[in-house]
Amino acid sequence: MSEREIGDETSPAAYDRVERELLGDSLDFEREVERIDAMGDETRFAILYLLAQEGTVASGDLADALDRRQNDLYHHLNVLEEAGLVGKFRDGGSRIYELSPLGEGTVTALFDAIGARADG
Repeated sequence: MSEREIGDETSPAAYDRVERELLGDSLDFEREVERIDAMGDETRFAILYLLAQEGTVASGDLADALDRRQNDLYHHLNVLEEAGLVGKFRDGGSRIYELSPLGEGTVTALFDAIGARADG
């Protein structure tokens, strides 16, 4: 039986290297993967872009921009919030969303890199 068939008792060497060289003692491998995974959905990617461009956006305005019902967006917004990328607050009866401080650094850098590639 090969090591691949044995199961997941230990982390692959590449995972250990990522933790050691990139994440250090302060960041959790699974948590960082969850953050990247949260950004990998089309709707969530678009939400993050809109928030990065506009700063703060009401949930109703996000729904209009994405041609979706507000209730349909809450799942996506909750995923982004759980990933630590988005925060929200109330303004009267509206929920207002914005990038979190972590999201500001992560998402802005990502979109800057994408924009640089597009500009070629």
